[in-house]
Amino acid sequence: MELVTVTTVGDAGLANVVVGVLEQAGVRAVVGGPGAPDVYPMPSVHPFRILIDEGDLERARDVLEQFETMPEEDDDED
Repeated sequence: MELVTVTTVGDAGLANVVVGVLEQAGVRAVVGGPGAPDVYPMPSVHPFRILIDEGDLERARDVLEQFETMPEEDDDED
């Protein structure tokens, strides 16, 4: 299994969200790179790389494209 970067993000919280979205779609994903969370998470200037199996790259890109185009929920609904 060869891991490849499907996307990068600059925030640990967003990295976890992206991994969760991919895993909900059946794509195994992990956070890697110098920005990856450690025992003592601290702000990082390095991007968080989202890594997946190379065979899932096309599917993961489709999932992330759909995720990025989802409308945000309106909190002002009455």
